[in-house]
Amino acid sequence: MEANEKISIREDIIFKLISFSGDARSRIYEAYDMVRNGEYDKAEENLKKADEAIIQAHNVQTGLIHKEASGIHMEMSLLMVHAQDHLMSTLLAKDMVKDMISMQKEINELKKEVIKGGNKDK
Repeated sequence: MEANEKISIREDIIFKLISFSGDARSRIYEAYDMVRNGEYDKAEENLKKADEAIIQAHNVQTGLIHKEASGIHMEMSLLMVHAQDHLMSTLLAKDMVKDMISMQKEINELKKEVIKGGNKDK
């Protein structure tokens, strides 16, 4: 490879990054819906599976970073930018939804208390 030569990132690598990120994001939002329905154990399992998919996506990304760091310059395509966007938005969603889950659990508990309090008068 010549000094300024760049190599293309294989599309299957890019699609792995998109797929792992998308799977994680779907599981994160599903976990929130489960918490809304009071299914805390199922939600926790979904969050663990989301973390596993994020790790897989991160491993793909890290492999590309290692190549770049070792002097193999990558040609950046719009598809790769899209894949990076997917991963970054998934990481952001994970942080936000974890906070939302915490708040939703509090809301669920407050609803129980309100319902209990309302039943005392009957």
